[in-house]
Amino acid sequence: MLPKLKGKVLILGIGNPMKQDDGAGPAAIAELKTQNSKLKNNVELLDAGIAPENYSGKIKQIRPDTLVIVDAIDFGEKAGSIKVIEAERIGSQSLSTHNVSLKTFVDYLKTDLSDLEVIVVGIQPKTANFGEGLSPEVEKAVDELCTSLV
Repeated sequence: MLPKLKGKVLILGIGNPMKQDDGAGPAAIAELKTQNSKLKNNVELLDAGIAPENYSGKIKQIRPDTLVIVDAIDFGEKAGSIKVIEAERIGSQSLSTHNVSLKTFVDYLKTDLSDLEVIVVGIQPKTANFGEGLSPEVEKAVDELCTSLV
């Protein structure tokens, strides 16, 4: 599913848990935290909620070699589908449901972390309506992703 993660790795969850499947990123971070003893020593976890740009200073302070961004992204496929997108393939328009485009966010991080490898893991949401909890399809995708990361 994912390419080999190199060096110091930061897994960043993005999303709003109050908008059902949009909470896939934070749900992945929460799940990975329960499996913390299985994670390699070079892996850190961060739930950035709906405003990853607010965590850019902390990310720059951590200085990861590889940044894995987990987010609910509507790429028009079956709910729960997982797509790995390399940073160079992110368009300037926002793919996710958040205000700042991922490209803008990544470009900003790379001003100080020029060698940063960025991998975006998009999970196709079923719904992003107000409400708590993930759809069964997205919950299964989060579980599969977390299993592949430990």
